[in-house]
Amino acid sequence: MVKRVLLVLLWLAVWASASGSQTFAFRASKMLQTGKFAQSYALFERALLESRKESDLLSEGRVLIAMAKIRTQSLEFTVAGEFLAQVRESALDLNGKMALLDAKLSLLNEQGKYQDAVALWRSVPNATVSKASDLLQGNLQCEAALAYAGAGDTVNANKRFDEAEDLLDGDAPGRLAFARGRASALNGEKEKADSLYAVAEKSSIAAGNSYMTATILYYRGSLSPEKSASQDRFLRSANAFELLGLPNNQHRSEKLLNMKR
Repeated sequence: MVKRVLLVLLWLAVWASASGSQTFAFRASKMLQTGKFAQSYALFERALLESRKESDLLSEGRVLIAMAKIRTQSLEFTVAGEFLAQVRESALDLNGKMALLDAKLSLLNEQGKYQDAVALWRSVPNATVSKASDLLQGNLQCEAALAYAGAGDTVNANKRFDEAEDLLDGDAPGRLAFARGRASALNGEKEKADSLYAVAEKSSIAAGNSYMTATILYYRGSLSPEKSASQDRFLRSANAFELLGLPNNQHRSEKLLNMKR
């Protein structure tokens, strides 16, 4: 999970020039890495206003994608979709278009719309995806694998995971373990899923990624056969999300915690 910062925000962070919108976006991406969601989002709102003042459609698209990713993480799916609908894809560069695809796949997967995610993935030529950066490609392959797993196509899911592993080249073991864990859980392989989540959790803690650690605890709690272990994970997850300022995620963990009591 060392590199499980929002991929699109890593893309935002390498902007070369220093216009107002890009400066705010860079600050926002750094803020998000420390788990300060509210402060980061406020800076992205500033960046969006600046990009529109500058009439810079490329910057505007980048910021909208970043804001949609944050809304997806905070389980605000309708708002995330509205932001993505505002992006003018024609104004994006190649990596921007692939970041938009990543955001759309992530949104569909988080809503459990796996068949739709598979259809979206198949609509994009492999030759186009292969021109993106390795890290972005790796993330896309993970999202595609999860979509295939959710749709019940384990053969294609495994192919996409193999592609992701080659692209990420060991740089994101936690990212891969988490994605494989979710796929295993969807396939009903609870023990395998939990062991993969354990790897992802260790990596996330080492990287100081509080959001991912809390998310993994939520998913591990959903798998735990022991009531006490399950309650502990849901409680820790809810507490972390509360401190991160993510009430939807907090309430989701609390709901399952209350069901276990």
